[in-house]
Amino acid sequence: MTQQRRGRALAWKAALGLVITLALFRFLFEFVDLEDLRALLRNLRWGPWLLGGVLWMGVYAARTARFLLLAPRTPPGTMFWISSVHTLLLRLLPFRTGELSYGILVRRAGTAGLGESLLGLLLLRIMDATTVVVVFCVTLLAWGGAYLGDRSLGVAVAAGAGAVGVFVVLALPRLLRSVVVGARRAATWLGLSETRVAALALRRGGGAVDAFTGIDRRTLALLGLVSLVQWMLTFGTFYAILSAFSTPVGPAQTILGATASVVTGFLPVGGIGTFGTLEAGWALGFVLVGLDEATAVATGFGVSLSTLGYSVLPGLLGWWALGRGGRRQGEAQG
Repeated sequence: MTQQRRGRALAWKAALGLVITLALFRFLFEFVDLEDLRALLRNLRWGPWLLGGVLWMGVYAARTARFLLLAPRTPPGTMFWISSVHTLLLRLLPFRTGELSYGILVRRAGTAGLGESLLGLLLLRIMDATTVVVVFCVTLLAWGGAYLGDRSLGVAVAAGAGAVGVFVVLALPRLLRSVVVGARRAATWLGLSETRVAALALRRGGGAVDAFTGIDRRTLALLGLVSLVQWMLTFGTFYAILSAFSTPVGPAQTILGATASVVTGFLPVGGIGTFGTLEAGWALGFVLVGLDEATAVATGFGVSLSTLGYSVLPGLLGWWALGRGGRRQGEAQG
């Protein structure tokens, strides 16, 4: 695909993402007035809000640690900046296309291939979803309140989803090998295995899977542990922001309510970054744990703007640092 065609495809995605974002915003503003949102921001308590920023930097450290477990040859400082840029682009680009930036930046650093990096990212996203539903399940068991009017239903669904997630994490290397074998057989059956494009794709895909499937059980266990730390810090950030807005919810309600926004954030749909889908999921989740619709929607916008604000400076610094490092490497090679 030429550069012009790539640019045109990105423009179409951005335009569609903008339409989806505006449509979701239009729907959400049926439940909240702009004045309510202004009042929420005017009455912001800076102490808890800044604490949320500190916890958010802890989230960045945990993300960096996970990436380093997957690409250990990358210098920790470089990986921190890669994580920072990746997080910012996830918030800005449509349809989660910001995910690709991780693989591209790691490949540019020369410490892992693009395919291997993206498969590692797939593993992390499965771990994220699994960790979130497990935390949700434990919180729902420990909390005395109801969710969807029936706590046992929520526990059953979350436990089932968590079990599926753990199975997929453990079986992922075998599943990927099966996909490669199936692709090779299909190419042979269709008579494409001898073509240059198909042979190259199969070779690169097989190489990426071979590199990825070298992950051992100890590394998987460490990834799971760091994922748990990352998500507890994430929910802690949400709780600090809600405290800054003087929202009457406790830690358990924060976890249960925020889970819906986290799940919608995993979906490869939505508008520009997570705008619109995050707020919609947040509003749904917090209405289910007892907030009125106006407060749920307003705090969704507040949390979205806050986490974006926390992400801008590290992302821009990372962009500058990685660009400066790339120029230095080019000068040294020249």
